[in-house]
Amino acid sequence: MGNKKAKKSLPDHFPISCLRTLNFGSADGHRDCVAEEAFIVTSSVRQFFLNKNSIIVGAIGTGKSTLFRLLKFNSQNIGSYKEDMIVSLEEAISFNELGEFVKEYYQGKEEKTLYQLLWKFNVLSKVAISISQQEGFPASDAEKEINGFLIASNSADSYSDIVTKIKNLVSSAKVKLEARIADNPISFEAGLLDKKEADKGKINLEEVQRAISKAIKERGFKRATVIIDKIDKFVAGVEYITQKEFISALLDVDDDLSSDQYINLKVFLRADLFDRLDFSSLGYDKVSDNVIFLRWSKDETLRFLATRIIIALKNEKIVRPEEILQATDLSEFDLSLREKILLSPNAPKFVKFLFRKKEKVERETSLFEKFDKSIITKLFPRDLIHYCNDKQEYVEISTFEFLSSHFLDGNNVCTPRYILIFLKEVVNQVASYYEENPDQISELVLVNNDWEWDLFKKKCVYDAYVSAKNTYVKNVGTLEGRWTKSFEVFLAKRGNKTKFDFKWIKGNIPDITEDDAIDFISFLQVIGFLKIADAHPDIKRRGYELPILYKASPMPKKQVQSKA
Repeated sequence: MGNKKAKKSLPDHFPISCLRTLNFGSADGHRDCVAEEAFIVTSSVRQFFLNKNSIIVGAIGTGKSTLFRLLKFNSQNIGSYKEDMIVSLEEAISFNELGEFVKEYYQGKEEKTLYQLLWKFNVLSKVAISISQQEGFPASDAEKEINGFLIASNSADSYSDIVTKIKNLVSSAKVKLEARIADNPISFEAGLLDKKEADKGKINLEEVQRAISKAIKERGFKRATVIIDKIDKFVAGVEYITQKEFISALLDVDDDLSSDQYINLKVFLRADLFDRLDFSSLGYDKVSDNVIFLRWSKDETLRFLATRIIIALKNEKIVRPEEILQATDLSEFDLSLREKILLSPNAPKFVKFLFRKKEKVERETSLFEKFDKSIITKLFPRDLIHYCNDKQEYVEISTFEFLSSHFLDGNNVCTPRYILIFLKEVVNQVASYYEENPDQISELVLVNNDWEWDLFKKKCVYDAYVSAKNTYVKNVGTLEGRWTKSFEVFLAKRGNKTKFDFKWIKGNIPDITEDDAIDFISFLQVIGFLKIADAHPDIKRRGYELPILYKASPMPKKQVQSKA
C-alpha cells in the first residue's frame, strides 16, 4: 500500500461517456447478473452458512431470491452446501384451486392433514426426480424402488403442479396415498371407495423416504437440500386463509423431516406472512429457533452500495479496487506492515497467510467501514439535500446520515433493493445532466485528504431519490390486486398529509366497508407503507403515519444552501 496518505491514483477526469454503461446489477434477485460477484456476507448469511436452520424469512427485497438463486446454481460463495444435492421447488400455487380441491376430495376431514400429505409427496417427488437424473439410475435396490414410485405417481410430469398431479392420481382411482407426520398416520384414497382392497394400488411415503435417504447416501451426497420458494405471493380473503394453512403444514412437514439426516428443507418466506402463521401445533419458540431472519444493518447496507459501485467501476475498466484504496487517506488507522500486505493485491497468498494470525489493536472505527464510505464518496458528494416535512424546508445533511435514514419503511427495514433502485436512478439523472451540459466535466479533487471525483451533483441525487420513491410507491400499489384501486385513491387524496387513521380511510375511499377499511390499513402496515404512530388495541382508534421512505419529497424551487 505504501504511504498511508492518499495518492492521486484515480484518473484526473471521470469518463462521463461510461455512465450509462455502468452495470450495477438487477433489483430482481432471480435476474441479477452480478449477484455472485457482489455477494455480501451479512450476519444473517453467516448464520445461513451454518446450515442449521430451515426457514429463511425476510421482507421484500432483503435478498431471499439472491440466496435462493445462489443455492440453486451451486454458487462457490455458499461452500457449506457444496456436498449437498440441491433440489429446487419453486412452483406457484393457486390457492383457489387448492381450496376447491379440498372441498371436492377431502370434505369433512381436517384440511391441514391433507396439506401435510401434499407437501410430503411434493418434496419426496422432487428429490426422487433429481436422483433419477443421476448417471446410471437406477443403480441399486433403493433406486429401483424410487423408480417404481416415480412411475406409479407419474411424478416425472414436470408440467403439472402438485394439486393437478394429486387430483389426477386419486380421481382416476389408481392409488391410495399413505404417510405419517409427527407420528400421526394420514391416508388419502378419493375415488377408491368402491374398489376392492385387492385392487387398490398404494404409495407409502415413509417407504419412499427411506429409499430416497438410502440412495442419497449411496450416491455420496451429504444430504438432499430442497429449496422452496414462490409460495408466499400476496393473496387475500379465502385464498389467504388457505395459504396460511398450507404454509403452516409445510412447517409441520419440515419438523417431521428434521430427524432424517439426508433430507433438508430450506423454506423462503416473506416476513409479514411468517408473522401471521399459525404456530399452535409446533409452538412459536420451537419454530423461531429454526428461523433465519434476513436483516441488513446500516454498515451492511453501506457495504452493499459500495460493492455495487466498485464492481461496476472495475468491470467497466475505469478503476481497480486497489486504486480506490490508494486514493483514500488511511493515516488514522496507523496500518502496520502486516495490514498493508493483507490489503495489497500483489502479495502472494502464502505471504498473506503468514501475517493473518497476528494480534490487532481494537479500533473505534472499522477499517472496512472506512473503505466502504471512501468508495461511496468517490462518486457521491459528502452532503446531500434533505426535505424536512415538519418545517417544510430543505437542508443539507451528511450523505451517510441520508443513506441510513431515508430508505427505512414502516417496519424500520432498509432493503438492498431500495438502495439499488436509487443508485441506478442517480446514475441516470447524472448522465442526463452531463448530456445536457456538455461543457461540464467531473474532475478529481482532494476532499478531507481523500481523492474523489466531483461526479454526482446534489440536485441530481435528490431528484433521483424523488424518482426512486415513485418507483417504490408504484410497487406497493401492485403487490395486491384487491387493493389497487383503493391505493390509487389513497395516493390521490393524501396530498402532503403524513398521518392517517381508520376514520380518514373510511371517509376518503368511496364505498369501502368497515371490514375492508380495517383490512386495507392492516395491509398497508404489514408491507411497511404505514407505521403505527399512536398504538391502541382497537385498530379503529389506532394512529398511523408514513415512514420517511414514503413521505412526499417536493422538488426545491431554488438552490439549497450548502453546509458551512
